[in-house]
Amino acid sequence: MPLKKPKAVKLPTPFADQSASADDDARRRAILMRRELEQAEGFSWNEEQPGFVRRIREQPLYKTLFALGAIGMGAAIVSAFLVAMDSGIQVPERIVYMESWRGDRTAQEAVDEREEAMDKLRAQVEANRRAYEAEQARQKALAAERAAAAQASS
Repeated sequence: MPLKKPKAVKLPTPFADQSASADDDARRRAILMRRELEQAEGFSWNEEQPGFVRRIREQPLYKTLFALGAIGMGAAIVSAFLVAMDSGIQVPERIVYMESWRGDRTAQEAVDEREEAMDKLRAQVEANRRAYEAEQARQKALAAERAAAAQASS
């Protein structure tokens, strides 16, 4: 079926001179492009593009809500990290995931090292307990002094 010759319309600059082309395929492509431009109703190369706010308003409500939700979740995650940085939580000085020992280590040496570590830990726990008891005794003494001062002043 032969193509009908289109009406003469003013086309955008790249397609304006169809008759100047000696190539039949180029003329056919220009005709098809012109038809697409007519279907687009008033397409213009120089038309001002819509702004950001206009494009957002033209979107369906569900897309806008999902976009706001995604932005909100990202902001929540970033703010949580920022709050955690300022909370005073500190990473321990050294984390040991695995220890390496020499190949000729005996079972007795392993037991001795474990006992040394346990003795150090027990000594530290005992020192903490004594410090806690001393603090409790000091708090009781201060409370007794306050009670005596309150009784003397009344």
